[in-house]
Amino acid sequence: MIKNRKILLKILIIILLGIVINCNKSFAKILEIDWNKIEFYIPEVEEQLQEIKDGVYTVACAKDNNYVLDIAWNSLDWGGNLQICKRNGGSNQKFYISYEGEGYYKIANVSSALIIDVEESKKENGTNIRQWEDNGADAQRFKIIKNDDGTYNFIAKCSDKALDVNGGIFEEGTNIQQWEYINSDAQKFNLEETEFLPEGIVSIKKATNYDISLDIDNTTPEEGEQLQIWQENGSLAQRFGIHRVGENEVRIRTVASGGWLTAKGSKVVQSGNSKTPVSNANTWEVSWNSGIILKNKENDLYLDIKGDSEKNGTKVQVSEKTENQTSQRFLVNKEHFIEDGWYEITSALGTTLDLDHAGSDWGANILTWEKNDQNNQKFNIKYTDEGYLIYSMYGLPIEVKDGKEHNGANVQQWEENGDLCQKWWPKLLDGGYIGFKNAKTGKYLDVADASAELGANVQQWEENGSKAQMWKLTPTEFTSGWFSQNGVMYCADPVTGELVKNCTRVDPMMTDPSQYGSIYDFDSEGRATWHLPTVADLPGGTGPSAPIPQLVGDQRQRTLQLALSRIGCPYKLLEAPTGFVCDGLTAWCITNATGIKFKDTNRLDDQDMSWQHKYIREHNGLKTDISQLKAGDIIFWGDSGRIENHATYGARHISIYYHDGIMIHAADEAHGVCEGRVQDEINAFGDLIDFGSPYIDTSKCEIPN
Repeated sequence: MIKNRKILLKILIIILLGIVINCNKSFAKILEIDWNKIEFYIPEVEEQLQEIKDGVYTVACAKDNNYVLDIAWNSLDWGGNLQICKRNGGSNQKFYISYEGEGYYKIANVSSALIIDVEESKKENGTNIRQWEDNGADAQRFKIIKNDDGTYNFIAKCSDKALDVNGGIFEEGTNIQQWEYINSDAQKFNLEETEFLPEGIVSIKKATNYDISLDIDNTTPEEGEQLQIWQENGSLAQRFGIHRVGENEVRIRTVASGGWLTAKGSKVVQSGNSKTPVSNANTWEVSWNSGIILKNKENDLYLDIKGDSEKNGTKVQVSEKTENQTSQRFLVNKEHFIEDGWYEITSALGTTLDLDHAGSDWGANILTWEKNDQNNQKFNIKYTDEGYLIYSMYGLPIEVKDGKEHNGANVQQWEENGDLCQKWWPKLLDGGYIGFKNAKTGKYLDVADASAELGANVQQWEENGSKAQMWKLTPTEFTSGWFSQNGVMYCADPVTGELVKNCTRVDPMMTDPSQYGSIYDFDSEGRATWHLPTVADLPGGTGPSAPIPQLVGDQRQRTLQLALSRIGCPYKLLEAPTGFVCDGLTAWCITNATGIKFKDTNRLDDQDMSWQHKYIREHNGLKTDISQLKAGDIIFWGDSGRIENHATYGARHISIYYHDGIMIHAADEAHGVCEGRVQDEINAFGDLIDFGSPYIDTSKCEIPN
């Protein structure tokens, strides 16, 4: 481009000189110009094409600055969808923009390190915008044009079309597409420079395998415990607090101990506490290279996974910069402090949070007692935007009585009512302990008089840093089955852990197990143990001629009974209940087991995979960690990350999870409806894209009378 400009300028000057010379021959002779030696200095213009400096940005809608570009569901997968959402400060709303030359930029999502991409390099209006692996294609290069009003347009190199807010609708989840460049409000954005890392609680994962997380064993909060890697599990051992100390300089605090990630020689250890001053050894400079890079200020060495290993327990060190830095690249994402689930809550005084003998009554008192592994010492913690709810075994949240503001106000269980006095914000303390601050009163969950005596009352009190306000969480499981408490029957769903009262034991299984199967096993005291249905529980057998079983149990059990009963049916479209294709089987089973119409067309056995995926995503959400698979979950297979924007794209198979790595599905014409191992089927059907639960109110005991 520069060379062409030089030639054009030469020609222009020659023409002008020719005019002068033609008018004055003597002037031409005096000049005696040697045209071959004429050189013109043209300033380099390549740098002038870079309007935006390399760095991390939030990209806000100019029409409504409350909405910013966002990767849906904070996806780390290829195909994660680009949309707009309200600001939340998460890494999925941060983008690293880098200049690639000739006026074009590459845009990487900081959360996933994947590149913003025009789907399949299409040129049509309405083509979806997503994130994808960095492949250098024109679909991943954009001009960034600055308007007179200071806003910017993003123009795709592959199509010359602009990034566009679909329909100009500025609301949560509106899709980003490409559209003919008309410089409308839907195509105008503001660029805001920002920090790489979000403040607050985060996970730190390996950029090249986000199933691997940085981890410190939270059972060993001692000084000097070394940082390691471990399979991602959402535990407090894999949670860290980010504290900014300068421009793209941070300290990183471990939730496991409250200590700071500190370089000591080549090791990275947790060290110190909340009072430890800032030092170069516990300060990390943040930069970018297809992922977050952390350099220690003490020694200018980089956070590094030894040997680029992915083996549980591999130590994390600091080392010199490596050639491609794959062992030194990380993804840092905002997380909920506490993963939803059941916990035992133990005080620093050595006693455990406990529900008194009033049991299921509203107003039953919260106290402390010696650890006994009983359900009354197990609490179900769930996140909300206004604070965490801490449910007792009876599904009642603990609260500050009457929302009173004074020190010493009692803590009890009560009917859930949405009041802030029932919600609590966790605070990271030293030694791996957590404080619980009431969302309404601002005071902390506290053991009265800091007593270690059994039966000590639990109250609220202003923050004082004492052991009475320090709590440690231990994940646990709620004991499943039915039991009687004060004359009321309760049952626990073993899949979700939810507890529901007033369940009845009057059901057909009790009178004729040979006919209906025995999904619950009762002991002499009337307690029940739940088990998965098997073929032996189906008196009519399986296959195309088998009768539809009379269903018992909860929604998942019923789904599995139906799926089992169809084993042996051929692979055929629109022949339920004697033949099925894969998504026809899931639609038929879920619809008949739950009453949900699990498809969008009239025939229950028709193909409707994209609608099923959308339904699960919008109602219960989707997961990718196969260790979390539960009996009755629906699994989607195909090209990883390519189910998006309510369409199947690369998805080409669907199945029902059974147990122990086994699923039930309509496989193909050779096998029909059959069982198969999840790991074995990955090669046959592609990647396990994601999975989820279609069930509503799974906590209810659905035992028919």
